[in-house]
Formats: sequence, structure tokens, C-alpha cells
Amino acid sequence: MLDILKSLLGDSITMFTIMNPLSAGAIMLTLVESNTSKKEFHHLAIKNSRAVFVAMVIIFLSGNYIFQFFGIQPAGLRVFGGVILLMMGFNMVQGHDKKVNHKPQDQKAAQERNDISVVPLAIPIMVGPGLASTLVNLGVNAHKWQNYASVIGAIAVCALASFIIFKRMPFIKKKLGVNGLKVFNRLMGLIVGSLAAQMLISGIIGLYQNHFN
Repeated sequence: MLDILKSLLGDSITMFTIMNPLSAGAIMLTLVESNTSKKEFHHLAIKNSRAVFVAMVIIFLSGNYIFQFFGIQPAGLRVFGGVILLMMGFNMVQGHDKKVNHKPQDQKAAQERNDISVVPLAIPIMVGPGLASTLVNLGVNAHKWQNYASVIGAIAVCALASFIIFKRMPFIKKKLGVNGLKVFNRLMGLIVGSLAAQMLISGIIGLYQNHFN
């Protein structure tokens, strides 16, 4: 039980850091009207967290079978995922928004929609290529029911955290301010970059062992 809790905590921190709901919440504020009510923020937060949870579970459970179908080695996935996360981490440390996960066209189109909770907020801003590759990597390494329970639990924790943050985002931005959000984003970037380095090195070692042993 203790091992599951440790794994749950580690997976939750990893996913939360890559998802970065505070940064996504700041993007959300630029896409909604200035007179948006608390009730509307609550409704948007519910739909967003639900979409994030469903998308993450589907990627985690199906990603392994997709990679097996195409004959892609787990080590290759770790290298590619590490490169994506490294780009994200570098971008975050510089204090930029999550440019790796969405394009200006997505933001412009989102401003013309009434509902932005699923597209582009949930996908691709929050559940982007970095988080997707991480979930697939976790799926590849999941061999016991404890692994599945840990990851699904971590996904639920992150979805709940994103709901709370999105619901309270106007208050959070008011307290932290723009500079506070940028500082937090840069701290998250350091963690994402460290995770990327570990994943990248692990993938390179795995590819070397598979080809030369």
C-alpha cells in the first residue's frame, strides 16, 4: 500500500508539472469575457477537468497497444518524449506561455467559440504532446494492477487540481499577479527539464542496449 501511495504521489507531481494548469488557467483568462461570472467559471472548470481526465485515461490505456501495433520500441518513445519535454521545459524557464502545445491560430479560433473548455484548453493546451508521451511511457511500463491504479489515481488527482485552479483562477491571478505566475511557470520548467533529461538519457541507453547487446 505504501508503494502505491509513493508511486501515486510521484505520478501526480509529474503529470501536474507537465500539465501546468496555472499556465493553462492564465491562457483561459485571455479567452473568456471580462464579465464572466463565478458560475460560468465553475461550469467551464467542470467540463475542462472532465475532458482532461477522459483524454488522459484513453491515452494511458491505449497508447501502449498503438505503439505495439507499429512496432515502436519503448526506448524510442522515451527519447522522443524526452525531446518534447526538454523543449517545453526550456520554453517555460524562459517565461513564455505553453507555445509548444498550441498555436496562435488555435487561440484566435477559441476566442470565436462559446465553449473553450475542451478545445483548446483541455486539448491541446493541457493534454499536449509532452503529457501524451509521458502517459504512453507510463502505460508501456505498467505491468501490474498497482501500476494502473497509481496512474489512474494520479490522473484523477490532476483533474481535480485543474478543476480547483480553473474555478479559482481569477482569484489566483489577482493574488499572484502576472510576475508571480511567471515565477511559478519557470519553477515548473526546471522540473519538466529535469524529467526530460532523465527520460532522454534512459531512452538513449535503452536504444544502445537493444542494438548493441
